Amino acid sequence: VMLPSGAPTEDTIDTLSQLLDADDIIIDGGNTFYKDDIRRSKALAEKGIRYVDVGTSGGVWGLERGYCMMIGGDTQVVKHLDPLFAALAPGLGDIPRTKDRVSDNDRAERGYI
Repeated sequence: VMLPSGAPTEDTIDTLSQLLDADDIIIDGGNTFYKDDIRRSKALAEKGIRYVDVGTSGGVWGLERGYCMMIGGDTQVVKHLDPLFAALAPGLGDIPRTKDRVSDNDRAERGYI
């Protein structure tokens, strides 16, 4: 789901929650307020539906250098979705690595945290 915050997101997630089964996952990629995400996550968990908030950032440089996804949700669900986030992330590209970076598997460098 990637909609404006407020009624469009609330209505869509409410509709989806009536159609989805336990262990299904809703990913909200819109610009919602984090307290709304916490509330939604708790309400959906009561139905067994998983919820992950994925804010995006990049500003005017996003087109050239890629955007960043800021992921929030249950650790196990986020790990399950890691291949999806890795595919969507801009990756390392030809931007030089951060000096003294030691990890070969650094999500932040690849565009998601």
